[in-house]
Amino acid sequence: MPPQSRLTKRAIKERDSKKEKKKPSTSNTPRQSKPKPQLPPSDTDIDTFIDLSTTLPLTLQQLLLNVFKSALLTNGRNYLNATTTTTNKSSPSTEPTDHDHQNDQNDQNDEPEPENEKHDGDENAQLDTKTLIQTIKSHLYNRNFDSAFTDANEELLRAYALRWSSSRALGYAGIFRALWRVLPIRKDRMKGSGAAAAAAAADGVMGKGEADHVVCIGGGAGAEIVALAAAWRDWVERVGLGRDGERERERDGGLVEGGQGEGQGEGERNAAATTTTTTTTITTPKLSVTAVDIADWSGVVDRLAWTIQSPAVPGTNSHPAPLYRGTEGDFQVNFQRLDVLSAAEKELQKLFAGDGSNATKTKTVLVTLMFTLNELFSTSMAKTTGFLLKVTELLRPGTVLLVVDSPGSYSTLKLGKSGPDGGEFRERQYPMKFLLDHTLLSVAEGKWERLLSQDSRWWRRDAARLRYEVGEGAGLEDMRFQVHVYRRLEG
Repeated sequence: MPPQSRLTKRAIKERDSKKEKKKPSTSNTPRQSKPKPQLPPSDTDIDTFIDLSTTLPLTLQQLLLNVFKSALLTNGRNYLNATTTTTNKSSPSTEPTDHDHQNDQNDQNDEPEPENEKHDGDENAQLDTKTLIQTIKSHLYNRNFDSAFTDANEELLRAYALRWSSSRALGYAGIFRALWRVLPIRKDRMKGSGAAAAAAAADGVMGKGEADHVVCIGGGAGAEIVALAAAWRDWVERVGLGRDGERERERDGGLVEGGQGEGQGEGERNAAATTTTTTTTITTPKLSVTAVDIADWSGVVDRLAWTIQSPAVPGTNSHPAPLYRGTEGDFQVNFQRLDVLSAAEKELQKLFAGDGSNATKTKTVLVTLMFTLNELFSTSMAKTTGFLLKVTELLRPGTVLLVVDSPGSYSTLKLGKSGPDGGEFRERQYPMKFLLDHTLLSVAEGKWERLLSQDSRWWRRDAARLRYEVGEGAGLEDMRFQVHVYRRLEG
């Protein structure tokens, strides 16, 4: 081989300078386009409006937890009959007093208020949550679901809701908060102008005297019900709605952690409200929720529905009780015991579309399957597929289907048949997400669109600041889940 020629330092420098000249100038390269500003949701850009990182203000989360404790921990219900003496949304005696209105900007007003232990009353016996939860865990470990749910007494079901539904409700509330923009709620009755009206137009407001309907399949344990009440209140207050449809001040600054609001003096708050928004009158929205379950959760649902609208639950100045603060009838809760896999088509039609005179007064806008769909697939893949196809035909265009379940959920399908000449069963596992997509997007092709799909994400509680003392073994926990959102199309 010929010897390699050696370059002088000068030659190397000239060579490198020529290479630099050949490189394209970075100043002439096209710049990446900046992210587009968020516009009202459209069919082609709707995913950006489902922001699952959103959450409720901490004081509202605490009020949600107080509802579970007040409704389910004690056997008595005397405290649920308490009423307020004024009409200006006064809070129960357990919340901070009005001395906070002085200009000391006491930040503790927006901290979750310690729950009043005397609230339960010595005359009311409390659940033995430790023993009951141990019993439930034993049933679940042995996969004895009939003993855990279907054949369980009300005390066992109340203990389950205290232990598991409360944590899930906190996570669900953030999901519901993110979904309001994509639900087909009516906005033809909104009146007024200004920032509050613009926000209401973006989020949607339903017509007077009409209730939009949410059906929660497997929602008997109450997590969806309380979460919807909390998220609905947050939405109503964020767009400037108050009792009887009158606008109240924009409260985002006073509700979010670290914001200003309750520490201000009364005059400062009024001035801030008048300078940032314009008064508007908007029809009070109405929401109807139906929880459906194969077990008899009617006692739990009744207690929670009552307590959601009870002013006797401990709260704070930022978020006094009741959890839902609208007028009577604005938030309705129903329970229906039903096996959806065996239900006749007429039963499902009544569930989703209403019956008779109520058909024109309610409109199903959201159907939820929260930690339920994989259980249905595991029970019967064929029946669950048939159920989803029936639901497809019964729902109106625009209705949203929300599925939340454990990440990595699989269902097993047995193939073949047993017998002398039939061979052995062969089992194959399918991811729940695959089965869901196959049913809605392939079998029911052209009738659904997928708005959002995430295989795994976390909702994490604020363990340091949220208070939930309901007995040993019943603490809060974080929630890891997969989530899928679909919208019914025309046709």
